[in-house]
Amino acid sequence: MAGGILGIATSGLLAFQRSLETTSHNIANVNTEGYSRQRTELSTKPAVFEGSGYLGQGVKVSNITRSYDQFISSQLRTSSTASGEAEQFYRLSVQVDGLLADNSVGIAPAIKSFFNTVNEVADDPSSIPARQVMLSEAELLGQRFNTMSARFEELNSQVNTDINVHLNEINTLGTALADLNNRIAADVGRASGKQQPNDLLDERERLLTKLAELVSVAVVPQENGMTSIFIGKGMPLVLDGVSSKLTTINDDYDPTFLRIGYESGSGTSDISDQITGGKLAGTLRFRDEILDPAQQKLGQIAAGLTMEMNALQETGFDLDGSQGEALFSFKGDEVPVTANLANTGNALVTARFQDLNVTPDAAKHLDFSDFRLEFVSGSDYTLTRLRDNQVISLTAVASGTPNVSNLTFVSATDPKITALPGFEISIDTSVGGAVAGDQFLTRPTYQAAKKIGVNFDDPRKIAAATNVEVDPVTGKPVLDSSGNAIIIKGSMPGDNRNALLMAQLENKLGLLGGNASFHNAYSQLVAGVGSLTRSGELSATAQKTLLTRAQEAKENVAGVNLDEEAANLVIFQQSYQAAAQVVSTANNMFDTLIGALR
Repeated sequence: MAGGILGIATSGLLAFQRSLETTSHNIANVNTEGYSRQRTELSTKPAVFEGSGYLGQGVKVSNITRSYDQFISSQLRTSSTASGEAEQFYRLSVQVDGLLADNSVGIAPAIKSFFNTVNEVADDPSSIPARQVMLSEAELLGQRFNTMSARFEELNSQVNTDINVHLNEINTLGTALADLNNRIAADVGRASGKQQPNDLLDERERLLTKLAELVSVAVVPQENGMTSIFIGKGMPLVLDGVSSKLTTINDDYDPTFLRIGYESGSGTSDISDQITGGKLAGTLRFRDEILDPAQQKLGQIAAGLTMEMNALQETGFDLDGSQGEALFSFKGDEVPVTANLANTGNALVTARFQDLNVTPDAAKHLDFSDFRLEFVSGSDYTLTRLRDNQVISLTAVASGTPNVSNLTFVSATDPKITALPGFEISIDTSVGGAVAGDQFLTRPTYQAAKKIGVNFDDPRKIAAATNVEVDPVTGKPVLDSSGNAIIIKGSMPGDNRNALLMAQLENKLGLLGGNASFHNAYSQLVAGVGSLTRSGELSATAQKTLLTRAQEAKENVAGVNLDEEAANLVIFQQSYQAAAQVVSTANNMFDTLIGALR
């Protein structure tokens, strides 16, 4: 009997010692990120049958489990993904919003100040100081465009840096998760699947949550304790104990435009369109929805304004009666064209902004989108507007220069597109022709704001006058005996007719299909970015709230409650002391028995 009592007491001591150790482990990890509360599960040892009945043999530790809810953990990852994307999108968007709306660097005040000086020249065209102020304001306007374009380029560099940082973090987490898979599978196998390596499972769950902050994650558990991890729209990042790698790849046309590559045994594939959720998707979405469109729209305004001003300046006459020259150093050939690296033909494609003196509505049709030119066959080409994939059909027409053809408008899938989008395209086949499928990318307005400057510094060269004599009563040109307009020669210090036309450009609806002035177009740009930023802020706030609730739900299930653990300490301590008292009692009984036998 004494042996049975001693064995039962010993089992109690060991069981409550394990319980005290587990409770101590919980208390020690109360502030450990991702830790799940553990519990010692006790069960009765099998009883032994004797003549008087089944005799109990004490207690045993059957398992040490962690408090874990798969649904809540999955919900936390989903909330982390949504919050990471919304927060990253808003964090980047607010920079563009503040930049466009800032009066110290914004374009709206500079446009207004410039046209105020144009009106002053129109009021007193012979005033050298007024002309000098107009040149100064033109210089300031160009600098504003240059500065904002430079800030956009800085943001683009920041986006590229963020993309690289996010990919490095994803790759690091993928490697760590693959290693954890191997360790967990080994520990599960060692215990024949009956016990789980709780601390390793917590660490894997913590890393999965961190991964979910960067990109959307799908987790598929395996019977051996491993998990298969997929990101985005189903790209495998971790399969069993092997992790894949993400990298950056350059765009086929623009090396500064980074795309997401997936490395596999067959090479590196572009998975940019398959990335969803998390900070990585938020960064890509910011670039596609705010940064690039904002830079293109800014360039549209810059190109339209300079094209209109230069056209009038070149048709007017300066203070000395000489033909005017372009006010802004924006010659029109600033339209870059990049051939696709996969092209097999050798045709050379060039583009330039259309001359408003030849095509008066060119600025009205100027579009802020990028365009992809593709050779079809014969003289047929297509020009795809990439912001909405509208297709414009073009045909090549001989230009008069050997081996050079101009592409002219034929038709478009969008009925509102009735002409080329503000620029003209030429094909030079002197070094070889195009092959069907050859593609070229042109970004007409993307860097237009970067290239604006003032073309001269002599205020007398401002072409405020026109050399056509006008009847002061009818306002019509005075004709000579041959029916031609009478041309005024020599200096024209009091003539402001061309300056008045320049001043009228301020309110001319010459952009966005003839529906917006320069002020209107810039206001729409500011309002559009502001609306997206505000939407991003609301989304970030809402997703943060949902994330907090998901974290609280997990904490309620898996978090360590110090009050509860303190109570458990008292209970297990008393149980341990009671078991020790049983040992002492068994020892006394044994001593009594030995004494009786002497």
